[in-house]
Amino acid sequence: MPLRIGVDLVPLSRAQALLEPGNRVILTRMLRGNEISDCTRDGRLDPSSVAARLAVKEAVFKLFHCRDTIVPWRSIHIEGPPGMWPVVYLDGAAAKLARAAGIWSEISVSITHDGAYAVAVAATTTE
Repeated sequence: MPLRIGVDLVPLSRAQALLEPGNRVILTRMLRGNEISDCTRDGRLDPSSVAARLAVKEAVFKLFHCRDTIVPWRSIHIEGPPGMWPVVYLDGAAAKLARAAGIWSEISVSITHDGAYAVAVAATTTE
């Protein structure tokens, strides 16, 4: 089974911009309610956590090897509160893209934050 790896880097400034009042609608198109809750610290959204979630979703999307397709943000679910290993679930458009790419196995992810960036790596095998 061939291995597929996706990597993405998100500047915290990108996440911070999404937290501005006029951009909250955009954020809710990218993250589900439970994901937003998981990114909340002391009653406020944490830009580092938001950047990490976005990086994971983009890294997972890269596993699909599809071009000219918009990232199906809300059909790539990242679950797990801070300090816990993130778990990826796919449904809808993301699940369809995964199957078309021959991805039937679990997707493993790793996230790191350092300075002004969040980085995520996603890995899986194809059939």
